[in-house]
Amino acid sequence: MYKLLLVTDKPEVRAAFDAVTDWERLGFKQPRTAASADEATDSLTHHHADAVAIALPAEEEKKLLSAMECPHWHLRPVLDAADTKEQVLKDMVELELLLSRTHADYSNDPYSEETMMQLARHEFFRRVISGKTRSPERIRRYLRLLRSRMDPTRPCVLLRLAIPDDDGYLSAHWHYGADRLEVAMRNIFGAELSGMRLLVSVLDSEEIYLLACPMLEHEAPEAGEMERIVVEHATWACQHVREYLDMELEIDSVRMLSCLYDLAVPETAE
Repeated sequence: MYKLLLVTDKPEVRAAFDAVTDWERLGFKQPRTAASADEATDSLTHHHADAVAIALPAEEEKKLLSAMECPHWHLRPVLDAADTKEQVLKDMVELELLLSRTHADYSNDPYSEETMMQLARHEFFRRVISGKTRSPERIRRYLRLLRSRMDPTRPCVLLRLAIPDDDGYLSAHWHYGADRLEVAMRNIFGAELSGMRLLVSVLDSEEIYLLACPMLEHEAPEAGEMERIVVEHATWACQHVREYLDMELEIDSVRMLSCLYDLAVPETAE
């Protein structure tokens, strides 16, 4: 059973969680509760929690999230504590799926909670870049749940990397699948530069993208300088891909986004 800490000073949120009576069926013990950042920090210090649900005033929430950046708690998923029983139940199903994955022990692979959380983040960003995320709110929510350091509210850069345009190029020239190719490319393209986090995504459609997004509480360059830094890094990385992976790759397009939320594709857009 997973352990959840509920941190709120809102009676309606507490009532919504109290209305849930079948916590064990959801995979959780009855949540511990705290009413402030200080109470939550004390609870986390003395009692294990696999995840934290928060509904606090902005300053209190910021204080708690800052405390949770320490090595002991930086992987604990954070979710917005809902104020209806129906939403609490939906949130717990989603949270239990994530915790089951990050706590799973894959005997044939090197395992760590941090590794599995990183994989979950990469999968999420592939969905965002693929246009499969329907709202800015969902992007914001998942970034918190996955403890991403990406700041979705500031300008970011999205590069499309061109490969030879013959159909099935990747499957013909890279026999280990898109996932394995992405892992190999992360070691080349992945970086933290000038307050930005860069990550590469290989889509099932045989498209490759590089996303550069400012990190929370880090200064980042202005848009023009940000684009220059990312293009320079991508050019260098493409050269290394040719050298180490024997794959022709070059920058096809550069798109400056006002923020990460620009990648949300609402249902009405289909």
